Amino acid sequence: MAGLTAEALDILLRLSAAAILGAAIGFERRVHHKAIGIAGMVLIAIGSTTYMLLGRHLAETDPSSLSRTLQGFLSGIGFLGGAVIFKSGFDVKGIKAAAAIWITGALGLAIGTSYWGLGLVVGVVTAAVLFIADTFPDEVREKKQEPAELKGGPDKKN
Repeated sequence: MAGLTAEALDILLRLSAAAILGAAIGFERRVHHKAIGIAGMVLIAIGSTTYMLLGRHLAETDPSSLSRTLQGFLSGIGFLGGAVIFKSGFDVKGIKAAAAIWITGALGLAIGTSYWGLGLVVGVVTAAVLFIADTFPDEVREKKQEPAELKGGPDKKN
């Protein structure tokens, strides 16, 4: 590592921190068999950090580029989050996954802008909230998802 510059080490540290936090959030989603897992969240965290590092670099010659980077990223992450939300009758699934995508993007942006404390705290708190929330399943949803054979078979209507 003697050949790496201080800038390269800084970039590597930021991307690694974002990847670790994204992996923690993705691990929780994977453990509970959710729509997006470890690799997806790591990529979101690394991507958002990269976009913010690019925005910071461009801001050296064009201060408004940082604002445009944020705006563009938020549009893209919203589109990605929307892809994991599904409506089935009166039930909507994927809201936690979409929120996790959105928050993972935000923590990457925070790390990319040197707001390390915010990125680290948000990552840890998000993973903890998801683990705790999925430890106590929604009783109403669980009753709706009982296997057909427990309800009297697939042909019987309740």
